[in-house]
Amino acid sequence: MQQVTEEHWFAIYTKSHSEKKVVEALKENGFEAWVPLLRTLRQWSDRKKWVEVPLFHSYIFVRSTRTTIKKALQVNGAVYVVSFSGQPTAIPEEQIEWLRLLLGSSEKFEVSFDEFAFGDHVVVESGVLRGMKGKFVDYKGKNRVLLQIEAINQNLLIDINPGFIKKVDDTGIGVPYV
Repeated sequence: MQQVTEEHWFAIYTKSHSEKKVVEALKENGFEAWVPLLRTLRQWSDRKKWVEVPLFHSYIFVRSTRTTIKKALQVNGAVYVVSFSGQPTAIPEEQIEWLRLLLGSSEKFEVSFDEFAFGDHVVVESGVLRGMKGKFVDYKGKNRVLLQIEAINQNLLIDINPGFIKKVDDTGIGVPYV
Protein backbone atom coordinates (compact mmCIF):
# COMPACT_ATOMS: atom_id res chain seq x y z
CA MET A 1 0.00 0.00 0.00
CA GLN A 2 1.17 3.53 -0.75
CA GLN A 3 2.25 5.76 2.12
CA VAL A 4 -0.17 8.48 3.22
CA THR A 5 2.56 11.16 3.23
CA GLU A 6 3.56 10.53 -0.38
CA GLU A 7 2.16 13.02 -2.93
CA HIS A 8 0.06 11.75 -5.83
CA TRP A 9 -2.36 13.17 -8.35
CA PHE A 10 -6.02 12.76 -7.44
CA ALA A 11 -9.18 13.55 -9.39
CA ILE A 12 -11.81 15.81 -7.89
CA TYR A 13 -15.33 15.99 -9.27
CA THR A 14 -16.62 19.56 -9.40
CA LYS A 15 -19.93 21.29 -9.89
CA SER A 16 -20.81 21.74 -13.54
CA HIS A 17 -18.87 24.53 -15.27
CA SER A 18 -16.80 25.21 -12.12
CA GLU A 19 -13.54 23.51 -13.09
CA LYS A 20 -11.46 26.65 -13.72
CA LYS A 21 -12.76 28.43 -10.59
CA VAL A 22 -12.05 25.41 -8.38
CA VAL A 23 -8.50 25.09 -9.75
CA GLU A 24 -7.80 28.77 -9.08
CA ALA A 25 -9.20 28.53 -5.54
CA LEU A 26 -7.11 25.42 -4.84
CA LYS A 27 -3.97 27.17 -6.07
CA GLU A 28 -4.74 30.12 -3.78
CA ASN A 29 -4.92 27.61 -0.92
CA GLY A 30 -1.49 26.15 -1.72
CA PHE A 31 -2.50 23.09 -3.73
CA GLU A 32 -0.99 22.12 -7.06
CA ALA A 33 -4.08 21.80 -9.25
CA TRP A 34 -4.67 21.39 -12.97
CA VAL A 35 -7.60 21.26 -15.33
CA PRO A 36 -6.74 19.93 -18.81
CA LEU A 37 -8.13 22.46 -21.29
CA LEU A 38 -8.93 21.94 -24.93
CA ARG A 39 -8.97 24.88 -27.36
CA THR A 40 -12.04 24.62 -29.56
CA LEU A 41 -13.95 26.80 -31.99
CA ARG A 42 -17.48 27.57 -30.77
CA GLN A 43 -20.26 28.87 -32.99
CA TRP A 44 -22.76 31.44 -31.76
CA SER A 45 -25.57 32.87 -33.86
CA ASP A 46 -23.57 36.02 -34.64
CA ARG A 47 -19.93 34.88 -34.46
CA LYS A 48 -17.34 32.17 -33.99
CA LYS A 49 -14.87 32.26 -31.13
CA TRP A 50 -11.96 30.14 -29.90
CA VAL A 51 -12.54 29.07 -26.29
CA GLU A 52 -10.82 26.77 -23.82
CA VAL A 53 -13.06 24.09 -22.39
CA PRO A 54 -12.22 21.34 -19.90
CA LEU A 55 -11.17 18.09 -21.56
CA PHE A 56 -13.07 16.09 -18.93
CA HIS A 57 -16.23 17.89 -17.83
CA SER A 58 -16.46 18.33 -14.05
CA TYR A 59 -13.05 16.75 -13.32
CA ILE A 60 -9.85 18.41 -12.19
CA PHE A 61 -6.56 17.00 -10.93
CA VAL A 62 -4.91 17.89 -7.62
CA ARG A 63 -1.47 16.87 -6.35
CA SER A 64 -1.62 16.08 -2.65
CA THR A 65 -1.15 13.41 -0.02
CA ARG A 66 -3.92 10.99 0.92
CA THR A 67 -4.28 12.71 4.28
CA THR A 68 -4.62 16.28 2.95
CA ILE A 69 -6.61 15.70 -0.24
CA LYS A 70 -9.92 15.92 1.61
CA LYS A 71 -9.05 19.50 2.61
CA ALA A 72 -9.38 20.36 -1.08
CA LEU A 73 -13.10 19.68 -0.78
CA GLN A 74 -13.47 22.79 1.38
CA VAL A 75 -13.14 24.89 -1.78
CA ASN A 76 -16.45 26.12 -3.17
CA GLY A 77 -17.43 24.02 -6.18
CA ALA A 78 -15.48 20.88 -5.25
CA VAL A 79 -17.90 17.98 -4.78
CA TYR A 80 -15.91 14.82 -4.01
CA VAL A 81 -12.55 13.11 -4.43
CA VAL A 82 -12.74 10.13 -6.80
CA SER A 83 -12.35 7.13 -4.49
CA PHE A 84 -12.37 3.36 -4.51
CA SER A 85 -13.45 1.41 -1.40
CA GLY A 86 -13.54 4.67 0.55
CA GLN A 87 -9.93 5.60 -0.26
CA PRO A 88 -8.92 8.42 -2.64
CA THR A 89 -7.72 6.90 -5.92
CA ALA A 90 -4.28 8.06 -7.06
CA ILE A 91 -3.84 8.85 -10.75
CA PRO A 92 -0.51 7.49 -12.09
CA GLU A 93 1.99 10.33 -12.65
CA GLU A 94 2.70 9.06 -16.16
CA GLN A 95 -0.96 9.47 -17.16
CA ILE A 96 -0.89 13.14 -16.11
CA GLU A 97 2.32 13.62 -18.09
CA TRP A 98 0.78 11.92 -21.16
CA LEU A 99 -2.22 14.25 -20.93
CA ARG A 100 0.09 17.28 -20.76
CA LEU A 101 2.10 16.00 -23.75
CA LEU A 102 -1.03 15.25 -25.74
CA LEU A 103 -2.59 18.66 -25.11
CA GLY A 104 0.68 20.36 -26.07
CA SER A 105 1.01 18.38 -29.30
CA SER A 106 -0.74 18.54 -32.66
CA GLU A 107 -1.94 14.93 -32.37
CA LYS A 108 -5.61 14.39 -33.20
CA PHE A 109 -7.73 12.76 -30.52
CA GLU A 110 -11.22 12.61 -29.10
CA VAL A 111 -12.74 11.80 -25.74
CA SER A 112 -14.80 8.64 -25.86
CA PHE A 113 -17.39 7.23 -23.50
CA ASP A 114 -17.81 4.04 -25.53
CA GLU A 115 -16.94 0.62 -24.21
CA PHE A 116 -14.33 -1.22 -26.24
CA ALA A 117 -13.31 -4.75 -26.97
CA PHE A 118 -9.74 -4.13 -25.89
CA GLY A 119 -6.86 -5.02 -28.15
CA ASP A 120 -3.16 -5.39 -27.74
CA HIS A 121 -1.23 -3.40 -25.17
CA VAL A 122 1.13 -1.06 -27.00
CA VAL A 123 3.79 1.55 -26.38
CA VAL A 124 4.35 4.57 -28.64
CA GLU A 125 7.95 4.53 -29.89
CA SER A 126 8.08 7.67 -32.05
CA GLY A 127 6.80 11.21 -32.01
CA VAL A 128 5.74 13.54 -29.24
CA LEU A 129 3.90 10.80 -27.34
CA ARG A 130 6.93 8.48 -27.19
CA GLY A 131 6.70 6.24 -24.12
CA MET A 132 2.92 6.50 -23.78
CA LYS A 133 1.28 3.15 -23.08
CA GLY A 134 -2.22 2.22 -24.13
CA LYS A 135 -4.23 -0.23 -26.15
CA PHE A 136 -4.32 -0.44 -29.93
CA VAL A 137 -7.85 -0.30 -31.29
CA ASP A 138 -9.56 0.05 -34.63
CA TYR A 139 -12.29 2.57 -33.94
CA LYS A 140 -14.55 4.00 -36.65
CA GLY A 141 -12.20 2.60 -39.28
CA LYS A 142 -9.10 4.33 -37.94
CA ASN A 143 -6.03 3.02 -36.12
CA ARG A 144 -5.97 4.59 -32.68
CA VAL A 145 -4.33 4.20 -29.31
CA LEU A 146 -6.75 4.13 -26.42
CA LEU A 147 -5.49 5.90 -23.30
CA GLN A 148 -7.65 5.12 -20.29
CA ILE A 149 -7.81 7.35 -17.24
CA GLU A 150 -9.40 4.58 -15.21
CA ALA A 151 -9.91 6.50 -11.97
CA ILE A 152 -12.39 8.86 -13.64
CA ASN A 153 -13.62 6.32 -16.21
CA GLN A 154 -12.57 8.43 -19.20
CA ASN A 155 -11.01 7.33 -22.49
CA LEU A 156 -8.97 9.24 -25.04
CA LEU A 157 -8.70 7.94 -28.58
CA ILE A 158 -5.52 9.17 -30.27
CA ASP A 159 -5.00 8.87 -34.02
CA ILE A 160 -1.68 7.13 -34.46
CA ASN A 161 0.44 5.72 -37.24
CA PRO A 162 0.82 1.96 -36.57
CA GLY A 163 4.50 2.33 -37.49
CA PHE A 164 4.95 4.46 -34.37
CA ILE A 165 3.87 1.76 -31.93
CA LYS A 166 5.21 -1.53 -30.67
CA LYS A 167 3.16 -4.31 -29.13
CA VAL A 168 4.04 -5.10 -25.52
CA ASP A 169 3.57 -8.71 -24.43
CA ASP A 170 2.53 -9.92 -20.98
CA THR A 171 6.11 -9.78 -19.70
CA GLY A 172 6.40 -6.09 -20.64
CA ILE A 173 8.91 -6.85 -23.41
CA GLY A 174 8.26 -5.06 -26.67
CA VAL A 175 7.56 -7.06 -29.79
CA PRO A 176 6.96 -5.46 -33.20
CA TYR A 177 3.28 -4.74 -33.84
CA VAL A 178 2.04 -6.72 -36.83
